[in-house]
Amino acid sequence: MKSLYRIHPHWAYRAAATLAACLLGSGHAMAGDPAWTQDRTSQALHTVGRPVSVVFKPDAAVQLNMPVNAVVTHVYAARQFDSTAQISTQLCHGLTGGPCVPLQGSHINTGRFDGQAATGPWRLEHKVLGWGNDHPPVFVRDTIIVWYTAP
Repeated sequence: MKSLYRIHPHWAYRAAATLAACLLGSGHAMAGDPAWTQDRTSQALHTVGRPVSVVFKPDAAVQLNMPVNAVVTHVYAARQFDSTAQISTQLCHGLTGGPCVPLQGSHINTGRFDGQAATGPWRLEHKVLGWGNDHPPVFVRDTIIVWYTAP
């Protein structure tokens, strides 16, 4: 019997990412800390060793409801791609430079950015290390969740 309902893979991924963030614990984030989340897809990765950045900022409506000078209490970021390519990814605070931390596998759950500006900007920087049995291009689907508080 065929299922009457189909779950779009992207929504299933986002639900899994959110659930993982909750199950892995929020580290230093206090229960009840507000958070903003965003999903984005990278531009095509075509070249080994050439980084492709995906930038995240809370939208204007979220920023209107954030305390002035809100600071990070915890960050969760995840990636997913449909390829056998080996891709390294790092999460960074700021458009250039850092601080940055590498994702471990498909995600990171970290307090490394505690105290930084919650509005970011944030970026996930992807770099193809090798194509494996695949070939370009590859697109990476990303999710970021930033918990924050008033300073």
